[in-house]
Amino acid sequence: MSASFASLPDAGTAEVPAVIRPHIYVVVPTFNRKGLLKRFLDCMRGQTFRNFTIIVVDDGSTDGTSALLRDEYSEVQVLIGDGNLWWTGGTNCGIRHALAQAGADDAILIINDDLEVDPIYLENLFASWRRMPDTLIGSVAIDINTPGTILDGGCLINWWTAKMRMLNAQKDLSEFGRDYHVDVSTLTGRGTLVPVKVFREVGLYHEKHFQQCGDLELPVRAKNRGYRVVVSYDAVIKLHTEQTASVNVSAGYSLQDLKSYFFGVKSYALLKNRFFFSYDTARNPVAFVSFLICDMVRITVHFLRGLRGGRSVSSP
Repeated sequence: MSASFASLPDAGTAEVPAVIRPHIYVVVPTFNRKGLLKRFLDCMRGQTFRNFTIIVVDDGSTDGTSALLRDEYSEVQVLIGDGNLWWTGGTNCGIRHALAQAGADDAILIINDDLEVDPIYLENLFASWRRMPDTLIGSVAIDINTPGTILDGGCLINWWTAKMRMLNAQKDLSEFGRDYHVDVSTLTGRGTLVPVKVFREVGLYHEKHFQQCGDLELPVRAKNRGYRVVVSYDAVIKLHTEQTASVNVSAGYSLQDLKSYFFGVKSYALLKNRFFFSYDTARNPVAFVSFLICDMVRITVHFLRGLRGGRSVSSP
């Protein structure tokens, strides 16, 4: 695992802007998705809130991503991986780089390249953070093809039965007023603002247990340490769901999907991930066993339903 700097401003040829505190460091892992990354970075250029720095972790892309960043986005700080970082390692690489620059009152935004945001996204997220300073703040997600309809409004988890309830899915976003937010059990890496002190006190994402899909465990760990975990409905992300690199975004399953569903690194149902998520979030051994058994049943039933019915399935 390695990383190196590129596209950092040369102090001899370019003026480095002063950092205004509090500051947001935007960490974006990417691999061979140049088109999506470009659209995301263009959204960032249009933000009304300007106190932020973008850190892109390019894990060895071969599609021209490095040239794009060098030629068109000189303001972006770029870290280059060797192709073995995956989401968790790449994100941690960006977080470590941000922490080396960040002040105590700053925050780090963990976000993916397969989404777009409106110009007021960071402004709204920052305002939510100012109202709730000791809080991890996630974003409400909509499908870019069905704007206005909530795809993911936050998740509540029963830590004994592994039942996961998505809040306000398929509801109209306009039903929820300004400053609306919900307390949730965990958050994804699709637009989660984390105060710097959380990483310094709680640690980074657990890359030994999760190569991919490692975003859900850290918010639980932080919540168990007394931090609040919420989704702000003022902070809206628009997902390119068809570009999500996972077998769990599908029009249904076939028997050929069995191996990739349970053993694929990019699958939310990867058995290794499900085991360690159960283990890392359990408050006692009994809760661990109960959650793990119920979770195994849940993801298996999810696969069988998609196999038999051919219905649209998102993630277990």
